[in-house]
Amino acid sequence: MKFHQLTLPISTAFSSKKSDFVVSSCNEYAFDWLEKWPQKIEENFVCLVGEASSGKTHLSKLWATQHSADFLTADSDIFSKWISIASGESEQKHFVLDDADLIEDDILLFYIYNTIKEKNAYLLLTAKKNPCEWALSLPDVQSRISTISILSINRPNEDAEIFIIEKMLLQRGILAKENVVEYIANTIERTYEAMNYWINKIDRSTEKGQKVSMQSVKKIIQL
Repeated sequence: MKFHQLTLPISTAFSSKKSDFVVSSCNEYAFDWLEKWPQKIEENFVCLVGEASSGKTHLSKLWATQHSADFLTADSDIFSKWISIASGESEQKHFVLDDADLIEDDILLFYIYNTIKEKNAYLLLTAKKNPCEWALSLPDVQSRISTISILSINRPNEDAEIFIIEKMLLQRGILAKENVVEYIANTIERTYEAMNYWINKIDRSTEKGQKVSMQSVKKIIQL
């Protein structure tokens, strides 16, 4: 039986190294797609969809770094920024809009969409929900948003969870036997949020280069 624990937000530093992004069967298609876009894929928009802590923001920041894109968040002053873009003050062609499903202003989304189309620019959106599930009230906005291509980061299966946990531990310089990794996977909830929470908790309790024991892991997770 899985051990259920309310997870808490933990801030971790962003790494611009692609090698620090854990690619698994859950996100491999999205990762490869963004590697080719927009050079080899003729799309103005794409929405990266996945649950909390699934790596959407990390992957979108890697893309933004690669293309020197402007990175905007739903809680930033997007409208003022977009006025300068639409007016021609900015020659930027690559943009990221993180947590786009949190934007409650249909008109703003309509404005953003049309600007990207008019300038033949590229916009990567991230969201927890598929665009067809966003709380949009204007039919014109709904119809436009529904045309955006979707890249999904899927919830991990058992094999993927074990692989991701092992990679996350190695990235933090923590060694663990196979049975310890399997114990972690079989004990915590199978969500990205839970994996991030518990691996960070183990990291804070373990010296770099040290092999984590089953006893110490059990003590940490059963707190």
